[in-house]
Amino acid sequence: MAHPVIWPKKTFFYPIGNTPPVCLTQNLSPEKNAQILLLGCGDPRSILYTIYSDLNLHGREMDFTCCDWEPAVLARNVMLLTMIFDGVSANEAWPIFFHFFLDEHSCNILRVQCKKLVQCSSDIKTWKESKYGTFLKFCTERSLLEIHRHWAQYLELEDLTPAGRKALKDEFVVGMKSVRDVYAHRNITSIRSAGPLAVTMSVKSAKSYNSFWTSGLTPSKTQGNATARVNPTFVYSLAGRVFNVHYGTDPILAFHLAPALASKKESTTIEDLADCARSQFSAWCTSFRKRLSSKGQGNIVIRFCVGESLAFCQALRDVKEMGLAETGIYEHPWSFSKYSFDAEEYSPDSSLKNPAPLTFNIIETSNLADHTGLLNLLVVTVPLLRREPWSIMHTNTLLRKNLSGPATSGLDDAACADIPTLSLLLGITPSSQLSHFTTQSNKHEILASSIVSGQLHEAISWRFGTNFIPNSIPEPCSAVPEKHRIACDSKILGDFFFSVYRRMFAEEDQLKNFQSLGDMSVLNKMNISHYSRPSLAAFLALVKENVNVNWTDAINRLVDLIGGDSTFLMGLHNYQDLMCYMFLRNVHSLDVLTSAYLESVRSRFDRFHGWKNVPPVVCIVLRVPRKQLRPLEDMDADEILTPTLQCETYADNLRFHNIHSSIQLCFGDVKVSIVDGETRVDIVEDQQGWSGRSDLIATFYLPAWILTAAPTSTSVGLHVKDTPATYLLIPKLGIRRTVYSASLTDTAHIQVVRERPGNTHEVECLRKTHHHRAVPSPNEQRVTVELDSSNRKATNLIIRENIRTPKDSEALRGGSKVSTIPIGDSTLLVTFDDYKHQFIFPYPVYGARLTTRIARKSSYIEIKVPVRPDLSDSSDLSLNPFSIASGNEEPNLLNIHYVNLDALPSVPLPAPAKQLDWLPLHATLAFSDAEKEFRQSPDQVVRGVLVNLKESVACILLKYAGLQLESPQAWSSVFGLSNPGKGGVYTLFFVNALKFDLPNHTVVVDACVVPLVDGIMQKIRPGLQTLTNGGFNQIVTLDDEVRAWKLLLPALAERCRTWEHTDVCEYRKKGIPVALIGSEVSPICSCGKGKNLGAFGNMPEWKTFRDEATRVAIGPLFSFSFLEEFTKSIDDKMNGVTKNAPSTQKSGVQCAKCGGPGKPTLRLCSVCKKTQYCSRDCQKMHWKVHKKNCV
Repeated sequence: MAHPVIWPKKTFFYPIGNTPPVCLTQNLSPEKNAQILLLGCGDPRSILYTIYSDLNLHGREMDFTCCDWEPAVLARNVMLLTMIFDGVSANEAWPIFFHFFLDEHSCNILRVQCKKLVQCSSDIKTWKESKYGTFLKFCTERSLLEIHRHWAQYLELEDLTPAGRKALKDEFVVGMKSVRDVYAHRNITSIRSAGPLAVTMSVKSAKSYNSFWTSGLTPSKTQGNATARVNPTFVYSLAGRVFNVHYGTDPILAFHLAPALASKKESTTIEDLADCARSQFSAWCTSFRKRLSSKGQGNIVIRFCVGESLAFCQALRDVKEMGLAETGIYEHPWSFSKYSFDAEEYSPDSSLKNPAPLTFNIIETSNLADHTGLLNLLVVTVPLLRREPWSIMHTNTLLRKNLSGPATSGLDDAACADIPTLSLLLGITPSSQLSHFTTQSNKHEILASSIVSGQLHEAISWRFGTNFIPNSIPEPCSAVPEKHRIACDSKILGDFFFSVYRRMFAEEDQLKNFQSLGDMSVLNKMNISHYSRPSLAAFLALVKENVNVNWTDAINRLVDLIGGDSTFLMGLHNYQDLMCYMFLRNVHSLDVLTSAYLESVRSRFDRFHGWKNVPPVVCIVLRVPRKQLRPLEDMDADEILTPTLQCETYADNLRFHNIHSSIQLCFGDVKVSIVDGETRVDIVEDQQGWSGRSDLIATFYLPAWILTAAPTSTSVGLHVKDTPATYLLIPKLGIRRTVYSASLTDTAHIQVVRERPGNTHEVECLRKTHHHRAVPSPNEQRVTVELDSSNRKATNLIIRENIRTPKDSEALRGGSKVSTIPIGDSTLLVTFDDYKHQFIFPYPVYGARLTTRIARKSSYIEIKVPVRPDLSDSSDLSLNPFSIASGNEEPNLLNIHYVNLDALPSVPLPAPAKQLDWLPLHATLAFSDAEKEFRQSPDQVVRGVLVNLKESVACILLKYAGLQLESPQAWSSVFGLSNPGKGGVYTLFFVNALKFDLPNHTVVVDACVVPLVDGIMQKIRPGLQTLTNGGFNQIVTLDDEVRAWKLLLPALAERCRTWEHTDVCEYRKKGIPVALIGSEVSPICSCGKGKNLGAFGNMPEWKTFRDEATRVAIGPLFSFSFLEEFTKSIDDKMNGVTKNAPSTQKSGVQCAKCGGPGKPTLRLCSVCKKTQYCSRDCQKMHWKVHKKNCV
C-alpha cells in the first residue's frame, strides 16, 4: 500500500454527497460510449444526474464502475437504485435516502425493499439471475456479501424492542445535538450548491443546516412530524452500529440550488430550497426509470466494489496486464482479503458481449486527492485512462492547501513537482496548462472562501496532450496522441527525482518546519503525510516506463543524494524501506540484495535456518497482543485522531533503526508450521475486526540482509509515527511511540517468511507488473528535455529528425532553404524543397522562440524550443484556442464542455435589476486580474483577442438579461457581430433563453446562429429588413476577433448538438472550421441547420432565417483560478461590480479613446482604416497607444 496506514478509529460516514452533482459525460461527444470509473464514489447523485442530462437523446452506452471503502454507502446506493427501478416514487424514496427518521409508511417501503435485496444477494450467481443483475453488477463476490450484510442489518432493527428503539433514537438525538452545539450557525457549506448565486445564500445555508440537524428531516411546507423510528440506513457503517454521520451533512448540498434562489419570489425560504432539491431528485428518478424501461435495459451498467481506491486501481491494472481475475492486491490496509474479481466479467477470455472495462475514458476521483495525495492518485490512475484525445480524469479538492495565503490551490505543491515537468514524465497534463480558459466556473468558491474557511472546491481535469490544428491550416496532425518517451541527462533526471522526494516528505525537514511553526498549513503537513517511501518507488516505476535514459545512472544519482542528505531527521531511517520497494517495483537494486551478499553474511543465529536460499526481500509477521492496543483504544477518537502507524526494526547496540511504512494489518490468529525446513504461516482473519478480541497481525516486507546484521539483538515493533500531534501519546506509549515491540528471536510473536501469508505470488506479480518499458515505434520522434539550473523545471524541448530519403538529404546538402513555422501549440512544420515534416512536441511550446540547427553534411534537423508552462497569458493567443478532435472520429470538443440545453433551467426573465445583481458579478469573474488591467484600455487592439471575445460574450448575456441597456426599449433578443471596416454585420445570434449551466456553476445563452454568407443573402433579405426596422444589438469586433469567432462558432454548435454529422459533412473535406477567411462560406457545417432550434424554431417572424440557423450554446470563458492569485477581498469584488462589470458599450461602434458614440459620427484612422474616433482631439491623444498597432 503506497499510502501510509492510519489508526482508523476517527472515521466518518458520508451517506450523502457534500457537493452538487456533475454530468460525467459532458466531455464526450454524443456518439461516444462512456466507460466511467468513480473512485470514492459516494452517493449516486452524479450517476442519476448524468443519465438525466446526457446530451445523447437516444442513450449512449454507459458503464459505471463505482469503488468506495464504506460498504454502507454502496448498500444505500443499490437500495435507492433498485427502489427507483421497482417503481417507488421519488416522494417515497426521498425520506428513506435523506432523512435520519422515518414514519411507518417509509419504514414499510424500506423493509419490503431490503427483503427483496437480501433474498437475491446470497451469492453472485443468485444476484446475476435476479431482475437487477442485468444493470447492477458487483466486481467481487466479497463486495456483494458486505453489502448484503448491511441490508440484513437494516431488517434486524425491526426486531428491536420498544425500549431498544427508544435508546437508538435517543442516541441519534444526542449525536445530532453534539454536532449542532459545535457547528450551529457556522456551517454554511451549502452555499457552493448555489453556484453563481452563492453570495445570496449564506444566511439561508446556516438555517437549512440547523434545521436538518435539529429535526433530522429536510424542511417542507406539507410534511408532518410523525417520524417515530431511526432510519436504519444511517445506523450502520465501518464504525459499527453507532451514530457517525459526518457533521457537514446537509441533503441540499447534493443539489443545484440556483433555480430556487433566482425565482421571482420576493424571498426564498429554506423550504423553497428543499422543494427545489426534491423536484430535481424526482426528475432524475424519472429519467433513470425511463432509461431502464427502454429496450436492452437502456445500455446502462453500474458496477460496485467495496475497497480502498488506490488498491482497487492497482488491482485493475494487474488484471489488465497479468490477465488474472485473482489478484494479490489487498482490498484495504486493515484486512487480508484480496481483490478477487468476478471471472466472468474480468477474465481476458470472457464470452460476454460487454465485459467489465479495465480502462476508462472518464475517471472521476471525488476529492480523494485531499485524503490520498495527488501524486499517489496520478500514479495508479494514469495507467487506467484510455489513450484517446477525449479521455479525461478529474481530481477534485475540497481542502485549502494554504490557509494563510490566497485562495488558490498550489497545484505544484499538491503534485510535489513542477507541473510541465511532471506532465512530460507521466504523459498526462492538467487542462489548465493546455488552454487559456475553462467553461466551468469555481469563482463562487473563491468568493465564498473568505466565509467558509478551510475549504475551496476545485476541479482539476487531466488529459493526454494532443496536437490538433484547425484544419484550415495545411497539414493537420494525426488524431491519436502519441506516447513520447522522454530523453534526459541521467544526472539531471536524478536531481529532479530528488526534488520530488524532498517535496513528498517535506514534513520531515524539521529545521525548516520549526522556523514556520506559526503557519498552520506547515503544521498540518507535519501531522498528516500522504506519502511513504513505497509511494516514491511507485512513482519512479511509472516514470521508468515513459523515459529513454540511462536509468541506472539516474537512480544511482538519486540514491546518492538521498544517502548524503542530512536535512531530513528520519531520512536515513527510511532508506532501507525505499530500497526494498525500489527492488519490488523493478526500479533499482543494490549489492546487499544479491544472493552472493546474503550468503556471505548469514550466521547460525539468523532466522533463515533451514532455508535453501534467502530471497533479497522477506516478509515479517508480527503478532501484537490485543491488550497492547488498549491504551489507544481507550482514548477518545477526537483525542487520538488519525495517527500514522508503521513498523520498525532496530538494534540499539549497532545503532541501526529502520522504518517500514507499507504494512498490512488484520485481526486474527497465526498458525505456524514447518514445510521443507522453512516456516509457513497461515493467518485466520477474525471477521469481527475491531469488535472482536483477536490479536492484531502486522506484516511487512524488508531487505533480508537487515535480519542478518544482529539477529539476536534486533527488535521488531509496531509504532505510531512521530509528529507534533502524537506528542500527547508519549505518556502512554513512550518516547518511541511504541504500540508493541518484541525481539527478533521471539518466535511466539515474530515469524519470518518468504512472502506474505496467503499471497504466494505477490512479489512475483508486483515485479512483473512494473518490469516493462515502452518500446519505441519506428517513426517515434525522440524528445529531449532540458531543465533549469535547479534541475526542477523543464525549460526546453529538443527534437532531432534524421533526413531519411536520398533526395531530401541531397537537397539539404545542396543548401536548400529550411523554413520552420509553428502550426499548433505543440507542433512545428519544417519544409524545404519537397520535404515536409511536423515536429510534434509532447507539451505546449513557445514556437516563435525556436532555435533550428541544420546539419547539412550529417543530414539532420534539430529544433530546440522553450516550454510554455501554461496558457495563462491570454495576450499570446494559442494557435488553436478552441481545440476540437476530429480525424476519422466524430468531432469531440477538448476544452469546452457539452450541454443539453433542453435539460437546463432558464433564468427567469425579465426580472428587476436588483434580482439580477449576481449576473454582472459572475460575468466580471470570467476575467483574470491581468485581463482586468487590459480591459481598462478603450482600444480593442490593446485589450487583445481573448479579452475582447470575453467582453462580447458578456455583452450578449447581460444585454439579453435587460442589464446595462440605454433604455428599456433598447432590449432585443437578436445580436449581430459586426466588423465595420469589412462589410459590417457578419453573424447573427437569435437568443432563445439565458439558462443555468448547473453542474458547471455558470450560465449559457441558448441561441441560434446564422452566419451571413454570400449565398444566403438574397434568401434572407426580408428577414434582414425586419431586423433593421426593429433594431438589434450590434457588437463591434476587429479582424482578430472575427477570426476568433469563426474558430469558436463550430465549438458552440458542437457543444449542444443533438443531431448527427452526415457523410457529406463539410468538416470531413475542409476541416474545422470550414472557412476562416471571407464571407463566401460559413465556418460551421450544414449538418445542424434547421434542427432542434428551440423556441426560435417556432417564431414566425424569424421563419426566413430558420433553414440557415444552427443552435449554439454561448457561455463565459473563465480564467483558471489556480493559475493566478485572487488578491482582492470579497468586499472589493462585490463593491466593484458596477465599476468592473463587462462593458456593453462594445455593442455599438465606439471611439477608441473615450468610448463615445461619435459627434455625431465616428471617423476611421486614415492609415489603418480600422480604429475609429469621435474627434481629431481623441485621435491625437490616443496616438501614442495606437501607433504601435497602426498598419
